[in-house]
Amino acid sequence: MEFVLSQKIYEQAKQQVAEGETYDLETLCKNLVNMGYVRQAQVEMPGDFSVRGGILDVFPVTEDCPYRIEFWDDEIDTIRSFDVESQRSIERIAEFTIFPASELILTTEQIADGFTKMAKDAAKISTKLKRRRNSKK
Repeated sequence: MEFVLSQKIYEQAKQQVAEGETYDLETLCKNLVNMGYVRQAQVEMPGDFSVRGGILDVFPVTEDCPYRIEFWDDEIDTIRSFDVESQRSIERIAEFTIFPASELILTTEQIADGFTKMAKDAAKISTKLKRRRNSKK
């Protein structure tokens, strides 16, 4: 049986970006990572994103080309599609949607909870192994 992301979680995870709207670049980058995107020095393939100063390049998995989002402070000044090879703009657009690049989307809280559970399990296993070792002596 294969895991399929529920439509509700998928819809909640997508990120709409539009010219003139205000976004925190750091939060937007964290959201991209949570959606399965990989930060790179330069965008080369779907699922990549990069940041250079106030410019965010993202290659959505649902698109044929990446987009360059230029910020003026926290506001999106322009959005343009561009060619991966030449890095030249293709066309300016007003908005687009970034869909998840992964079928597994975890929130920061879910990841932290998972680490906590793993630490508890590791402690239990360690205790069992110590008891076993001590009982053989």
